[in-house]
Amino acid sequence: MARINPALREPTYDNVQVGELIGPLTVAADEHYLNRARFALEDHSDEYNKGPESLVPAPMVGRDLVALFCEVYDPSRTVGLHQKEEIWFHGEIPLGTTMEYTGRYTEKYERRGKGYTVFDCEAREAGTGRLLVRQISTEIMRIPEGIKLGTGSAPVTEGAQRIEPRWPTDREPVAKLSSDTEVGTPIEPLSHTARQDQMSVFSGESQQWYNIHTDIEVALKAGFRDTLAQGMMETCWAAQMLRAAIGPSWHHSGWIKMVYLKPVFRGDTITCRAVVSGKETVDGKTKLTFELWAENQDGQMTAAGWASGRLG
Repeated sequence: MARINPALREPTYDNVQVGELIGPLTVAADEHYLNRARFALEDHSDEYNKGPESLVPAPMVGRDLVALFCEVYDPSRTVGLHQKEEIWFHGEIPLGTTMEYTGRYTEKYERRGKGYTVFDCEAREAGTGRLLVRQISTEIMRIPEGIKLGTGSAPVTEGAQRIEPRWPTDREPVAKLSSDTEVGTPIEPLSHTARQDQMSVFSGESQQWYNIHTDIEVALKAGFRDTLAQGMMETCWAAQMLRAAIGPSWHHSGWIKMVYLKPVFRGDTITCRAVVSGKETVDGKTKLTFELWAENQDGQMTAAGWASGRLG
């Protein structure tokens, strides 16, 4: 059952204050944070299992930045839907790092009766100011009457239609990319099931946030047939896939932008796919660009986007 926090603002389009600084919020990337991230993302890559030498999954920091507005706006009254995320990975996050999150709404606008907000935020290492992750989130915070939630019937965000899920059949997907990789090469897909226990950890249930991702009653009241995973979970899964293919350099050169097209409900199995769409040399390193998408067990595309990263 949702608990209203009267000390926080109601998260509505009209209440959003453009330009207001939110934060800094200090977060410890300690062992508890690492364990929570590995479980929520189901990512047990070797670099996250090296004891004191472990890294912390940077995509989880991206998840935190999405939720930073909840320091000012009540998370248990949130009714908006994220439309797209854009994330830049600037540096590795060693276990034990103290991070500072800051962000601000930079824009809000109306289109086709819907109210959009744009939130620009970043995570830096406390003390040094080293930039770790930057993220820009676009969310619909005003939904007009007549749009039925959970059906994918709303108009597609501009730009998303440029991604066509064409999976090459003339070559095998590769697990590791190299400077010899050709444009048109698919990379090894990654599948995850949206499980409620992981969705709940990812979406703040431990902080007593009651929302469409953690609470079935809230989801039903909002017009959905079940709880649904945050779109950001798909972005995290796609980033995991790209990190495996590109290697450690993803942590300081990775960029990903995804547009969310259809809800991902509890129990859905999502497969992330990517195909190399471009190749160039930047500062002596091979930079690859990708078209990527996510699809559910019925073959429906739930998200689409673009990414890039340097090798080596």
